[in-house]
Amino acid sequence: MYAELNGTEIFFDIEGSGFSIEGNRLSPKPAIVVLHGGLGFDHAYLRPDLGKLKDVAQIIFVDLRGQGRSGRPDLGTCTLEQMADDVVSLCAHLGISSPIVFGHSAGGFVALHLALKYPSFAGGLILCASSPTAASLDDDGGTVAPPLASRASPDALAAAGRIFSGEITSETIGLFFTEVAPYYAAPANMDRVPQLLDLCSADIGMMRHFMHDIAPSYDVRSRLQEIVVPALVLFGRYDWVCPPRASRFLAKNIPRSTLVEFSASGHFLFMEESEEFCSVVREFVGTIGVP
Repeated sequence: MYAELNGTEIFFDIEGSGFSIEGNRLSPKPAIVVLHGGLGFDHAYLRPDLGKLKDVAQIIFVDLRGQGRSGRPDLGTCTLEQMADDVVSLCAHLGISSPIVFGHSAGGFVALHLALKYPSFAGGLILCASSPTAASLDDDGGTVAPPLASRASPDALAAAGRIFSGEITSETIGLFFTEVAPYYAAPANMDRVPQLLDLCSADIGMMRHFMHDIAPSYDVRSRLQEIVVPALVLFGRYDWVCPPRASRFLAKNIPRSTLVEFSASGHFLFMEESEEFCSVVREFVGTIGVP
């Protein structure tokens, strides 16, 4: 489904009804708006596991502007702030109020910008394997994820080096998906990553734009105290991409936050420990309720 919003087409899809049957009446369910990471991916890799939550919420999957099935406006309009505006506009278009906004990885960057620009818009935030900055964070004395260099092959390290130095091409992205992406998961789950990523498409232009123009200036550390809605902060013990200390920083500085560690997961904790993930999110959704 598509909505024309803020000068571009935004793709969205919905799993689950907005109401559940309780006895002899219909009861409204909360909405969870799901924002994918990348940037440059689409929502599809989140769908198998987030879709399981449709028993407690209506799930709104979104392809952010410039990626997935959404339109391709000028990349200059593809900022975290504008993507947050698009989410608010989409919810208005759908008649959704006080949604729970779920952001995975860089989708969490968008969710944080939304919570800061529109303080009373969301009913709650779920920040999954995300970070308040793309810069390195100081060691906080807590658990440290095993670095990529301690796990990966020389070919994987070379492929990662090309991407993280800003060399974003079809060739380097292809090598990254093949050689590096499995290491985003905990060691026991690496073989499950290719199947997950096969679900989604990669937009090279958006990935390059993210690495060159968005990520270098992304830093909301000084503003986290301004977030007024409840936040559930989730992280994987083996996540070297958005490491555990990033989530601990979020939880320490967002006033109404709850921190949950997934000890057998990396960056894709919703897939790696799906049952535990769904249980934790269902409990959080129950504390938010329906507006």
